[in-house]
Amino acid sequence: MPRRSVHRSSIIELHKQGKAMNEIRLALGIGRSVVWKTIKRWEETNDDKDRSRSGRPRSSITPERVKVVRERIRRNPHRSMRKMSEEVHMSDRSLRRIVKDVLKMKPYRVRKVAILSERNKLARLQKCKALLSGTRRGTHLTTVFTDEKLFNLEAEFNSQNHQVIAKGPQEANSKGRLIHRASHPQQIMVFGGITSNGKTPLVFVEPGVKINQDYYLNEILKKVMLPWSQSHFGSQNWTFQQDGAPAHTAKRVQQWCEANFPNFIRGKEWPASSPDLNPMDYSVWGTLQAKVQARPHKNLEDLKKSLLAEWDNLSPDYLRATIDAYPKRLREVIQNEGARIEQL
Repeated sequence: MPRRSVHRSSIIELHKQGKAMNEIRLALGIGRSVVWKTIKRWEETNDDKDRSRSGRPRSSITPERVKVVRERIRRNPHRSMRKMSEEVHMSDRSLRRIVKDVLKMKPYRVRKVAILSERNKLARLQKCKALLSGTRRGTHLTTVFTDEKLFNLEAEFNSQNHQVIAKGPQEANSKGRLIHRASHPQQIMVFGGITSNGKTPLVFVEPGVKINQDYYLNEILKKVMLPWSQSHFGSQNWTFQQDGAPAHTAKRVQQWCEANFPNFIRGKEWPASSPDLNPMDYSVWGTLQAKVQARPHKNLEDLKKSLLAEWDNLSPDYLRATIDAYPKRLREVIQNEGARIEQL
């Protein structure tokens, strides 16, 4: 019998938190097939144990059932698999087999994204072609991709996946059914960056501080990025990446970057509204958030400690895999003529 994967519980927990398969694969440093098989097994049986190998189950898929499921999806593609299986009096496993194996469909999580106009798509297409040409020389491996993100004290949870088994509401409440939320939870802005073989220090922007061009230039670029890059790269050629935030594209900031960094991606060269192209957005922040915000924190100092610990735990293999995904994403955008891309 095959040895049980030591990663299964971690895979299932990250899946419950809403992470995509590629994010889970990169976070744990494992193969895509292991992630897919584990999630498929859990969704079918709510169990992470190995499958029983004895006997062959009788197929419960019939043309009539396929027709019913196809019609349900046509009428309402937003209906959950669980609810649909209850409505058509079919096991969740059988319904998922029909959707995947017969109808060749799969569920996609709804995502909030900025609207891309046709003009935006054309600009993304053109800029991705230019950026992709650089990756053929391997420049993405020595590019430092940076970004900022807000983290708050409260734990994240999915009401569909986080349940309490009890005899009644009062007992459920006593076992932690109610999650108390503050109207305006404390939060802190974090700056960070990664390259294929390293990561910058995290910079915590204290509450109430606005990241304008003065703060960004003096407190982040001069105090953190410049000394770190000199220590990490030495005399090696490298490239600095930042998105199109106003503080980043200010003329004074752009001029300073040009004078102090060997290469940098100018504001007009990076595609606007493109979190699907920045490794910090499509992988790193989500990985940190899944781990750090799995529990609530007492105060901002406690949150900072958790962020620093998980930042330090990002492995060299994870960093390399995350950066390796970058040219693949550029190609995907080009193939989709500038449109947004699904997680690769």
